[in-house]
Amino acid sequence: AIANATTANYNDIHLMVCLIGERPEEVTDMRRSVKGEVIGATFDEAVENQTRVAELALERAKRMVESGRDVFILLDGITRLIRAYNLAMPPSGRTLSGGLDPAALYPAKRFFGAARNMDEGGSLTIIATCLIDTGSRMDELIYEEFKGTGNMELHLDRRLAERRVFPAINIQRSS
Repeated sequence: AIANATTANYNDIHLMVCLIGERPEEVTDMRRSVKGEVIGATFDEAVENQTRVAELALERAKRMVESGRDVFILLDGITRLIRAYNLAMPPSGRTLSGGLDPAALYPAKRFFGAARNMDEGGSLTIIATCLIDTGSRMDELIYEEFKGTGNMELHLDRRLAERRVFPAINIQRSS
């Protein structure tokens, strides 16, 4: 919905949907339904490929911004990207609770740090999904690490979605 709303309302923005660790049929469905560039690395691909796809998408977006384009990356999702980095990177020797190597967080932080508005170029906007309430300590650590690093948080409410209330936004948890 976010991707299609963006292309419907801002025809001068280049939309890039970056899907990491998704099911193959979800990537195919997104390619069919979104009027934008869809880049995907499915869960059955090597974690090195998943991280490489995200990095290549970001580098492509940066070059477009440098040439004056406004680019919007919709990353789904940051949790799976960090899980992939956690498995792909050599161990740093430290492990946080949940089995997360703290070094796996830095590439994703660099990804978000790339969002900007350039004086002599275009702009790069990044929105990413993050899994919460999964019961995984690693997922909770990832959420806590990134909470507050963006300009806003938008929490969706599964109960509202199940009742077919859209947009299913939890106003109290969002900022």
